[in-house]
Amino acid sequence: MSTSMNPGTPGTPATPPASTPPAMLRLPKLSVATCLAGVALMVVAAGGAWLATPRLQAVQGAPSLDATVPKAFGDWRAIVDSAPQIDVSQGVETVQEQPYDQTVMRTYVNSRGDQVMVALAWGERQRQDVKVHRPEVCYPAQGYFVRAIGDGRPVPTAGRAEPVPTTQLLTEARGGGGYEAVRYWIRIGTQYGGDGLAARWYILNEGFRGRIPDGMLVRASQRLNRPEGAAQSQVVMEGFLRELVDAVPPGTRPLLVR
Repeated sequence: MSTSMNPGTPGTPATPPASTPPAMLRLPKLSVATCLAGVALMVVAAGGAWLATPRLQAVQGAPSLDATVPKAFGDWRAIVDSAPQIDVSQGVETVQEQPYDQTVMRTYVNSRGDQVMVALAWGERQRQDVKVHRPEVCYPAQGYFVRAIGDGRPVPTAGRAEPVPTTQLLTEARGGGGYEAVRYWIRIGTQYGGDGLAARWYILNEGFRGRIPDGMLVRASQRLNRPEGAAQSQVVMEGFLRELVDAVPPGTRPLLVR
């Protein structure tokens, strides 16, 4: 049986060459210019992160919604309603997840006997994960089917040059509990309408500008026995919302429209 020998040393078994220890590996030398460029990039990145961090510019000394929204205006007056309204939240949020700082829920009636429920909810800080809840999410979470949803006719108000974009719903209570027509708008900062993605994009861009926007839900609704009454209900609620906003003092009206 033959034994492999080192060619230069007769009779000595061959051994593999030793690998270079990790400690002996040499790192590439960086020039002073390269190091300075790296430091400059880190400084720029840190500055960008600082600029992207939202610094709250919220409504200072926000007025009371309950005090600023009148309980009587035009042909409408608030009444005591024993039937509870659909809540403005989904009903499963923790205290930290609640997007509202103030809420007002009332029922108004006019001389013709029309009753309109109104829900107002304002939040000082709208964030990606905590923002105003859309009624088409809140209603199903509390036992209603959404039978129809679409853009409502924009509502002209005294507090805004352009009419306010709105959304309208027809919902049905599970178990045959009747119907409810809904008309609402959501204002986040100065933005209206759009879906959840549009709201997130707006909040993100406001954050890059160093602002955390406030948010407002203005919702009117009417209980119906039959779905055929939804069209007329929308006409009533449109007029109600216009008069409601116009009745709020100009100094506090930007809470509702801006």
